[in-house]
Amino acid sequence: MLPSNPLGSSLLPLDICVTIGLHIFSMPIDATIGALADSTRRELLRRLADKPCRAGELAEGFTISRPAICKHTRMLGRAGLIRAKKVGRERIYELAPRGRLAVEELIKKLEEVGGFWDTALNAFRRYVEENR
Repeated sequence: MLPSNPLGSSLLPLDICVTIGLHIFSMPIDATIGALADSTRRELLRRLADKPCRAGELAEGFTISRPAICKHTRMLGRAGLIRAKKVGRERIYELAPRGRLAVEELIKKLEEVGGFWDTALNAFRRYVEENR
């Protein structure tokens, strides 16, 4: 469980990592980036965007084992991008309702980082031009 924010809110900003003792707590944006970093997980998301799938159906066509697919789905689940419903003995995977919000927050943060680089590179360009 994440520690509470000293400002009173139990939610911490997405772009920080909190160190307490020797434990580092990752923020939700890290889980989203990690989940989207792998091409297999992105393909699983693409498939689930079309329709919910049983585990076996979701694993079809991949060259990796079904247990490996299950590990990928667990990571996507931990990131809040998909969820699994148990129906009898089967698991039905589907996109998580809040998954879109997680991706939108990631995009917003990446745009902020892009803005930082735009500012830094423009300042560097001005410096070079002024000191020719």
